[in-house]
Amino acid sequence: VKVVIAKSFARIHVANLINFGIVPLTLVNEDDYELISEGDGILISDFKNKLKTENMLTLVNKNTKKEIKLAVNLTERQREILLAGGLLNYTKMTKEAK
Repeated sequence: VKVVIAKSFARIHVANLINFGIVPLTLVNEDDYELISEGDGILISDFKNKLKTENMLTLVNKNTKKEIKLAVNLTERQREILLAGGLLNYTKMTKEAK
């Protein structure tokens, strides 16, 4: 699963990420941006299942052991698109279901 973690997103950028199957996550505390460095290993336990329903996730920086709260600001449809792997896959799945 691919994600982008940022302090904030423009609405069009969120839409583009979702269409390509990339999960947009925002830092709950913008100062936590400094707790992640290039090359750090990161882990979000049970990510795919939590993405289905959770509005808050916890990222663990495997290098520093710091925990960082992330907001999941997605509609149900956006979650379905992401879980399908992007808009093309989602459209294909919904057409096949008909």
